[in-house]
Amino acid sequence: MKKIKKIIEPKQQKDFIAEVLASPAYQERCEILFELFRLSREIGRNPKEILGFQAVLAETLIDFQTKKTEFKNEGNDIGVAVTKKLILILNRIADGVVWRMLNFDRVLIQLLSEHSKTGHLDNTAYGDFTIAQQITEKENSIVLINDLTSILRYGDLTIIGNNSISIMENKFGNSSKNNSRSNRQRKSLEGLINFLNTSTRIKEKRKDYIIKVDIPLKTYHADVASAIANAKKAGYSRTDVSDVLAIEAISTKKHDGYFPTGRPFDGVRFISRLDSISIFDKPTTRVAPYGIFPFDHRSCYELITGDTMLVATINLENLKALYNSFGLEFEIPELGEQEMRAYCDFSMAERKKFSNKTRFIVKGNGYHLSVTLDTFGILGLEFLHEEVIVKAHQELMKTIDNLGLSDKELTRFYFSFKGALVHKSRGRHNSSVCVDWLDNLVCLRHTQMRHAVESGTTN
Repeated sequence: MKKIKKIIEPKQQKDFIAEVLASPAYQERCEILFELFRLSREIGRNPKEILGFQAVLAETLIDFQTKKTEFKNEGNDIGVAVTKKLILILNRIADGVVWRMLNFDRVLIQLLSEHSKTGHLDNTAYGDFTIAQQITEKENSIVLINDLTSILRYGDLTIIGNNSISIMENKFGNSSKNNSRSNRQRKSLEGLINFLNTSTRIKEKRKDYIIKVDIPLKTYHADVASAIANAKKAGYSRTDVSDVLAIEAISTKKHDGYFPTGRPFDGVRFISRLDSISIFDKPTTRVAPYGIFPFDHRSCYELITGDTMLVATINLENLKALYNSFGLEFEIPELGEQEMRAYCDFSMAERKKFSNKTRFIVKGNGYHLSVTLDTFGILGLEFLHEEVIVKAHQELMKTIDNLGLSDKELTRFYFSFKGALVHKSRGRHNSSVCVDWLDNLVCLRHTQMRHAVESGTTN
């Protein structure tokens, strides 16, 4: 456990992030990009308008990538960091468009992101746009340029028709000249579409299921919005939304970056803290982008740029009591706050090394679920109510029992909710935002008639 005890964000790293945030070049360009962000939340489903909007994103993205290369050659670390973050902002803007165009289907979006990154946007994008324009004019379909996003990782174009979704791999650039690669992509895509249609598939020696549970959704979004508004006035705001979750908001433009002496749940042995800055400079594929949250345009955008920081503190001891109240046992691993924070900041590869030492155990109904800490990211990063998570685990156990799986079978669950949250946009199109929240990716292993479930990550 020695490696997990190190702090991933030392003062030097925090100072570097602060320097990036304070950079005049970063602030000026963020303000320019805000208009693109605002338009992305107001845009309707007109295929030509959507393609035109993406063309503007692509041109801006290519410019930033060129500048990033120049800064790298000059050894300008701040310049590289600034352009890298600006590129991520553009990716997040495009991701928000994807979520809307795919009707907030969280399972579909997660599955489309389970692939190696499609590539670096370059001059071959002009060929993608030419084909996209032809499809738009001929079929009146919405066409998404995958390389603009961080979540569409199959092929070059995602085509959304009235009742269908298809992926196109174009033949541009060296990486697309290998026909065997295209054949593998086609087979993989066919398997994915079949899985979405049937909700079951066999992959190697594993069986996968898509399961939706009918649980009323509750969130703390109103409390988060209030905390953000108060932080914009005073610099810092704190609200204890329940005995399990507390939220702190900081406006980095009005606050010196230091937290008050008394922090949420001080004195509690087992807590976990998650914050929006931890994904400041990382692409995210399993966390709902802030651009689709039911806040005003500026509040959502400042969470992306880092001008507003949210810190969620989870009281794991009270979460345990909540599980107990539903007739479930909840075992907490012997990790301190710093070790838990370090784990949350690890890369996926690092998390896998320590996953067995950082698992929570949920028991009930003759089964046990082995759940990693990042499962609770939907509480600390997406602000879902803790009761929804507990009820979801309860329903999952019932589903495992009903499926009658064999002792030696390896199974994975893609777990989502039937319910939806509706937010009326304040934009000129008055479009509705219907959010279908995904609980988490769950792997099921059977061991001596007990079922151990390994939860996937949220970021």
